[in-house]
Amino acid sequence: MQITDRGQAFKTVFAQFAMTLLVSAVLAVVAPQHAYSALAGGLIASSANAFFSFWVFGHYSAQHPNKLVARLYGAETAKLILVGVLFAAAVQLIVPLSGGALFGVFLLIHLMPGLMSLLN
Repeated sequence: MQITDRGQAFKTVFAQFAMTLLVSAVLAVVAPQHAYSALAGGLIASSANAFFSFWVFGHYSAQHPNKLVARLYGAETAKLILVGVLFAAAVQLIVPLSGGALFGVFLLIHLMPGLMSLLN
């Protein structure tokens, strides 16, 4: 999915947060540890994408494309560091942890914009 403006980016992030809550609620029926592990994984992916979107599209100006490219690289680097720190915190703090739910929902939420573009 090619995100071209701030509104579309924020709608995508909102959809990711909503899907995180939906999947976590469904997994709460199975087992509580799966639900909060899934919630953590989804929140990590959604928060990282929200951080990236706010950084890149917060003060977007088409008159300066070189600044936009630099902002994209900086935002992606910061996003990867944020994801690493949040995963480390989740693994250390969530007991008992369902690794499959944590990583599975993270992957689902992270790939959601691409899945949304397939449906359109």
